[in-house]
Amino acid sequence: MKSILYSLSLFICVAAAAQEPAAVPRQADEIISRTGLILAPDRRLALFNAAAEMHGDTLVVKGETTAAGACDTLLAALAEAGVAPVRCEIEQLPEAGLGDRCVGVITVSTALLRRGPSEKEEIINQALLGETFTLLKDTHYFDLVQLGDGYIGYIDGGSTAVMSRSELAAWESRPKVLFWKKWGEIRSEKNDQSVPVSDIVLGTSVTLVKKEGKWLRVALADGREGYLRRDEVIEAGKFARQPKPTPTQLVATARQFTGYPYLWGGRSTKGFDCSGFTLTIYKLHGISLPRDANMQVLAGREVPVDSSFSMLQPGDLLFFGRTRSRITHVGMYIGDYRFIHSGDLVLINSFNPAHADFSPRRARDLQAVRRIL
Repeated sequence: MKSILYSLSLFICVAAAAQEPAAVPRQADEIISRTGLILAPDRRLALFNAAAEMHGDTLVVKGETTAAGACDTLLAALAEAGVAPVRCEIEQLPEAGLGDRCVGVITVSTALLRRGPSEKEEIINQALLGETFTLLKDTHYFDLVQLGDGYIGYIDGGSTAVMSRSELAAWESRPKVLFWKKWGEIRSEKNDQSVPVSDIVLGTSVTLVKKEGKWLRVALADGREGYLRRDEVIEAGKFARQPKPTPTQLVATARQFTGYPYLWGGRSTKGFDCSGFTLTIYKLHGISLPRDANMQVLAGREVPVDSSFSMLQPGDLLFFGRTRSRITHVGMYIGDYRFIHSGDLVLINSFNPAHADFSPRRARDLQAVRRIL
């Protein structure tokens, strides 16, 4: 009896072992990882999620990516290394099921971009009213999107209007106005006591429907319409034609936000993180900057800095970190050794130890200065 049980157990173990898939060659995993680093070196701006498994003697690579031609690149690298046969099933985003309806417009004053598809996930960026995006995956609640600044993350579907490319082109062709106060409300009627349609923040865009005396009828991309006062907005065309700002104008704009709260991922008058603050200052003068501090440090041109700070001019961007290769903070120089930045809040500090607002930490960590103008 014991012999029969032993034989049966041995048979089961052998059968189970025979059904286990073969291990993926280590070389293949390494090539997939290297390819991902090449195609998506910055995960904030590109995706390459792929993993391999063996189906019989065939290596099957599955996943998703925003990188064009990812399968061709990967197959070529694996073939060159002698790994075969291989089947690539990496899905190119936007996902095929979306068809042409893979773009959209933000329909709330500030939409939160999160690291994952849950309200518990970290806020990594904001999208503002009227900005456009590419829909990468429809997850029925939090959608995976890529914003106009390249940032990829998850956004609440209730804050967007998804449309086809032709619908977006038609929307973008309609006349626009930019809200030009720090914050306010789009009203349901032509008076300040009427029920709001939406709140709105500085620099955001809405479509102009009709001029009605001191009021403008405006529309959002989700079909809602309401009213803004004419003295609250600037026409988009006029904004685009504004001259290059002076250093004095940049400083004046920055000082308007002194005391505003710090908000991780924020880039609106509801709250700024450090790079969201510098980005907004320049954006309000028609100049685009990359989103994060370690991206902005590559913009503009280098300014040499010594203990006198004599080479700096107001408006220069200051970059801080423990090393030049690890920039973690950014501010803007305003003159007389002082700079404005969003730390615990938007505030002014100095590099001069004789000043009451001297910041030893920032003086120690200054790594680079870049001039954008």
